[in-house]
Amino acid sequence: MSLDPLSIVAPARIKVVLVPIGSITQSRFSSFVKRLQEENVIRLGDVSPDGRPHRTMFSPLAFPSGRILFDLTTAYPPESHIALFPFELYRIPLAIVGIADGQNALEDAVHGLKASTSDSEESVGSGLTAFLDNLSQDRETMINNFPKELVHQVMVFNLESAPYRLPEGICSVPSPAKSKVTTIKTIMCDLASQVLGEMTSPAKSIQASTTLESPRTYGSIVYRPLAEYAVSSRPTSAERNERPFSPANEPQKQDYRKSMPAHILSNLGSRSSTPDSRATSPPSRVRTPPTTFEEMPGTPGSSPPPKRAEIKRPTSQDRGSMQGFGSGDRERIKLQGRIGISVGAMFLLAGRWPDAVKELVEGAMLARANNDHAWHAKALDYLLVCCLMYAWADMDFRIPQVMYPTAEKPGAKPSHTPSNSLPDLSTTASSNSDRDASLRNLAALLPELVNVILNLYARAWTFSDDKIPQLIFSESGIRFSKLLVPIQRSNGRINENVLRCVVLNVVFEQKQTESDQITTFPTKADITAFLFRAFPKSWADASMTTADRTVILSAIASVLSELGYHRKKAFIFKEILSGLVPALIQARKNGAAELGIHPAASLASLDAALDDQRSQSLEVPYGEPESGIQNFLALICSSYGILLATSDGEHQDQKTKDPGASQLNSSEAVTYRTTQHAYSKSFGSQELKTHIFQLCINICEALPDLGGILRFSAELLRTSGSGNAPGSDSSSGAPFLDAEDQLRLSNKISRTVSAAKQFGLEHLETEYWDEFLVRGIEFVNSSSPKTPSPHAKNELEVVATIETEAKKDPFLYNPFLQAKRKAATPLLVAKEEAIFQVTVQNMYDFDLEIESIELESEGISFAAAAQGATVGPYRTQSLFLTGVPLSAGALKLTGCIAQIKGCRRRRFPLFEKSWTLKHDVKVKHTALTNLMVEKLSGISLEPNASKSKLTKGLTGPIASSLSVDVIGVQPQVVVKSISLPQSALMLLEGETKVFTVTLRNVSRTVAADLLLLSFDNSTAAQLQAAMNSNELSPTDFYELELASSKQPLRWRRGDNDLDPTIGPGQELTLEIEVVGKPGLSHGTIQADYGYIGGSRSSIKDRFYTRQVSIPLTITVNASVDFTRTDLLPFSSTFAWRNQQRLHSLPPSTSENLSPSTHRQSLTPRSSYHKSKTPDNRFQALLQRIGLSPNTETQHCLLLLDCRNSWPTPLTISIQIRSSSSSFSSPPTTSTDSPRNGSAADPWKRAYTVHETLHPGHTARLVLLLPRLRIQNPYAPIPHLDPKTKRQFVVGGGSSSGKDSNDPEAQIKAREAFWFREEILSLMRATWMEEKTGRTGEVNLRNLRLGGKMVEAVRMPEMEVRMEVSLNNKTKRRFESSVEGGEEEEEEEEEEEEETGVDEEGNGTIEQTGPTTYVVPLHTPLILTATLTNRSLAPVHALLRLQPLVAGPHPHHLALDLGRKFLVHGSLQRVVPVLQPGE
Repeated sequence: MSLDPLSIVAPARIKVVLVPIGSITQSRFSSFVKRLQEENVIRLGDVSPDGRPHRTMFSPLAFPSGRILFDLTTAYPPESHIALFPFELYRIPLAIVGIADGQNALEDAVHGLKASTSDSEESVGSGLTAFLDNLSQDRETMINNFPKELVHQVMVFNLESAPYRLPEGICSVPSPAKSKVTTIKTIMCDLASQVLGEMTSPAKSIQASTTLESPRTYGSIVYRPLAEYAVSSRPTSAERNERPFSPANEPQKQDYRKSMPAHILSNLGSRSSTPDSRATSPPSRVRTPPTTFEEMPGTPGSSPPPKRAEIKRPTSQDRGSMQGFGSGDRERIKLQGRIGISVGAMFLLAGRWPDAVKELVEGAMLARANNDHAWHAKALDYLLVCCLMYAWADMDFRIPQVMYPTAEKPGAKPSHTPSNSLPDLSTTASSNSDRDASLRNLAALLPELVNVILNLYARAWTFSDDKIPQLIFSESGIRFSKLLVPIQRSNGRINENVLRCVVLNVVFEQKQTESDQITTFPTKADITAFLFRAFPKSWADASMTTADRTVILSAIASVLSELGYHRKKAFIFKEILSGLVPALIQARKNGAAELGIHPAASLASLDAALDDQRSQSLEVPYGEPESGIQNFLALICSSYGILLATSDGEHQDQKTKDPGASQLNSSEAVTYRTTQHAYSKSFGSQELKTHIFQLCINICEALPDLGGILRFSAELLRTSGSGNAPGSDSSSGAPFLDAEDQLRLSNKISRTVSAAKQFGLEHLETEYWDEFLVRGIEFVNSSSPKTPSPHAKNELEVVATIETEAKKDPFLYNPFLQAKRKAATPLLVAKEEAIFQVTVQNMYDFDLEIESIELESEGISFAAAAQGATVGPYRTQSLFLTGVPLSAGALKLTGCIAQIKGCRRRRFPLFEKSWTLKHDVKVKHTALTNLMVEKLSGISLEPNASKSKLTKGLTGPIASSLSVDVIGVQPQVVVKSISLPQSALMLLEGETKVFTVTLRNVSRTVAADLLLLSFDNSTAAQLQAAMNSNELSPTDFYELELASSKQPLRWRRGDNDLDPTIGPGQELTLEIEVVGKPGLSHGTIQADYGYIGGSRSSIKDRFYTRQVSIPLTITVNASVDFTRTDLLPFSSTFAWRNQQRLHSLPPSTSENLSPSTHRQSLTPRSSYHKSKTPDNRFQALLQRIGLSPNTETQHCLLLLDCRNSWPTPLTISIQIRSSSSSFSSPPTTSTDSPRNGSAADPWKRAYTVHETLHPGHTARLVLLLPRLRIQNPYAPIPHLDPKTKRQFVVGGGSSSGKDSNDPEAQIKAREAFWFREEILSLMRATWMEEKTGRTGEVNLRNLRLGGKMVEAVRMPEMEVRMEVSLNNKTKRRFESSVEGGEEEEEEEEEEEEETGVDEEGNGTIEQTGPTTYVVPLHTPLILTATLTNRSLAPVHALLRLQPLVAGPHPHHLALDLGRKFLVHGSLQRVVPVLQPGE
């Protein structure tokens, strides 16, 4: 436990300097020091008195209840403090204790002797002897180097095999495991006994002194800087090789930094080979400390040390002398007072407080009587310490009368009852009433007493020649203030907590309450005003060294912090920085001048200091001495409300940790830290904060401290930033600093890092200044063919259905043909590289050099690739980073691990959303109080950051992440080759071509056991756009759907293509068929492949496929176009004549007539093609009409105008069939039966018309079509694709002009549609290029039917056929029925049919056409009408005959039948109900 050097009880502590000896590490030395410091309070009753009779002046037996307080320190006091002897005796170290590590040193000695002897026991004994001899020599050297200290002791820790008797001045300290509770206390009691015994001689010397000088202003002391020390104290290689851990290589104590353990024994090891080398005097340039009190300044016989700065004093010096009379008596009395005060101070150190009070009271009275103001004030100071020690030891005491200020004024009554002039202090335990009263009186007296002491110091400076140094006055004011603060916090009372805080330096925890506060005790404002009396003069004043001034100001800031005056503390800190910067710069210049180098090159001394530190026994790493400076500067920054990123200790811890696993880099910690910094920027002056940072940087540059330069330069950039995450369209992220200042800081960081690398400091880095480095992470190749697409199991079943039923339903949904769906989470493939787009931001006006950046992930293993980049000033920039997932599973990308030049490698979370701190306006006091709650020198990582007092009620930025799914290893299929040159082909409309595509699986481990082909073409988008129009009629929409259903690209499967599989490293060749289609300009073959690892039925939920696309360029030229279409009625006479001709043949001939005989009249294709006579085209065709008894005899003519758009002649062939086989001959043989397949192919008996079309010419083709009857020609127009079914409103979307709203027009449109479809089903056309043999189909969908054309092709629903016969047949039937003889009538009919002549000898009726008869005159005829119902509903018919006179007669004459035609009976008759088809 370290003690406060500016404590009020510091005069009661014996200073002991602990130094390392031999081979010892810093950690073990610190642990040994800590064991001794835990027992720094010794009771005099436990101390053995010195047995020598002349050493009993400070015998502990005189006051066994007293206490000795040891100030065990590792720093030797500076000369400015030693020069205050004998005015302040407690500043002089009375003992030098060497600390040795017995375990390590003994092991080294034994290890060195084992090489020369084989006996291990002999080696151990010899090693122990050698080790003790070395310690004895080191102790002698220590005495030579520090001859003026009273006690020189060596303590050997952890020496297990210590002999029974050790050499003089050496003691053994066992390890903690073998030590008892009182072991360390016993050792400290022995040390106290030696010190008390040795204090007798200097005390008697002081009593015998003839003069005691007061301390003077000490302004000519020059201190050497660290750089000079580091070079000059660097040991030679010979010294390091001889004894690298020997303390003999150390420089003298005055050359050491006081913040480190004193390396005052380093020269002990540089012993020469001669025995007298230890007696050599130290170098002349180094001051040798006094060996006795007589040699100290101010004692008789003392002389100035060699080359020591002279102390300038006025000519008239206030000296005590025993010669002369008059004024000599006054000087003698003043000397007696000073001697008494000095002896009393020594009794105070020895713990004999009654003797100290006695001497101090007498000395104070003499000093007051002789106006010796400085010594009078010091006596009162010591008396106050004695009272506090009495109170702390729980003893009764009385306040001496000399301490009361009112006693100085004649006739003034003291406010407290004084005691007698001589102290009457009890040494027994105090009663509560007396002790409490004394404590109350002391608390009441204390404010006035401390003011009196400071006033006496000020009076000594003004009215006498005893101008004490400013150091004494300032330290006294600080010590008194530190006493007043806990008493004020304790409501103006001195209690146990106050005493423990004052004496033992325990943290005071009691809080002030308003209920029992003593109103007469000074307030915090009064204490602050008193404290500022200790404020030193300007830095230009040479009466106080820079180090002392810095300590004084730091102590003032500490007291102000305890009082809660943080703004005043910040003012003091700023004053410290303002004074340190020029002092350090001047020291750097002086050190460079002594080295003979330029001050700018003085950094080179740092390298020498580093090498020296590596060779020292303490093994101090670089940066540890400077860590105290950085912590001090961090404390200064916190006073101004500046939060630093992390403390230096936390930075050191991060060097050995994984940046992704460090707690400081977690998303919660970064969010909390960001909120802290943003909140701290919401109040305070940015200009003032910038100025403080500049001062910190200047101090670090003057030291030089490279780590501090990096740290505070980065913190200045952080503080000057906005602290927000601006959006893409926001400009609120601009820093506070100008662009020039930002660039200057950036260059400074770069230069410092370069300089550190030159000195071997490779890991000297700082913290990056912007937490919002990573603003976005996206998976960039989500649309790449290599990116797998997820599919459900039912999608594979749909594809199987498409492959089997594509002809039945071409509009089946193909999920693989649709545009690639973007998955909710990106998909990656194990062991394949993935590319991510990372958006980084740089909100500063200089280039940001990123040495390495890589993705940081959670979940499965992910191998991220690092790369460097440079981000331009004030922008967001996209970087493309890659990584490889090593297994399948869930992966989450949470940020990046990056290292910016000059900054340490750390994790940056992902912050995608913009963020700005929103909070209520805080007043100064509230904001600063919240900051004081936190750990101001760094961040505070609480388990639950939401409960932090600073960030309570504030919403911090939200860290984002990108989740991706990683699937197993998948195959990779590429297109190896394609048979088309440059993937392009040209064809004519209707032409079909086949080409091959070869696919190769480049994967070496996985097979592509799932392959699905889909096709896309340019016509699909055009047709889909046309179908999206709302102005289409049902007929047009049907045509578009039909055109869309016919894909121009098809996969021609072979026997081995039913379930294709591409093994690892294997190939597969596919045959693709292309059909020329108008509007086809390009197409795409899309192959979806994947690995399912079994049959398709083994898929559970989902499967994944990849896609490889093959683009094609297709040119389709026009071939044959139909420019005009017409339908005309055609007479049925040809069919009747063919039937009559067939019946006129002999029975044997007609029975043996085969279908091939009838087709002989049809010209074969080759010969018919050469026929040029138009009559020959129809001769054979007309001869076949009506030959089949199952066909209709009514036909129509189809006229087609064909045009050749190709530059070479094309031959067009058009086939027409009949749904009822009207052109087929009667089935006379068994081969023509439907059972043998003749009826299975309807085009087998179709007839073909051929025509050669020359380029650009148009020809008209005449085709014979049977008239058609449709059962329901008014049925709705169907939809090929159920998904596109619409509800067509009558009249809506029709292109029929003014008739679009007419229902009859809609009915006619439907009728035309169905007749057109029936006609197209009976026709097909092809073309052929004779030279090349190219063939293709002709699209007949361009045919359109008008109203008259429908009438020409449509058969009537009610067919009426009439026949004329002779009337005698009816007459005979009538007479036979009367006479009852039917058989006779039948015989007559048979006779008439055979002969053709009736009984009267008249000729028969001759039929010349289907409806034309030649009948004899004056012969009764019978007209037979046959009605056929071809409709779908029953018909209630009324038959009405109306005879007309044939020929071109006027109407009135045509109806005049009285002279030409006689009718027997009624011409109108009701026909029975005719059922459909009846």
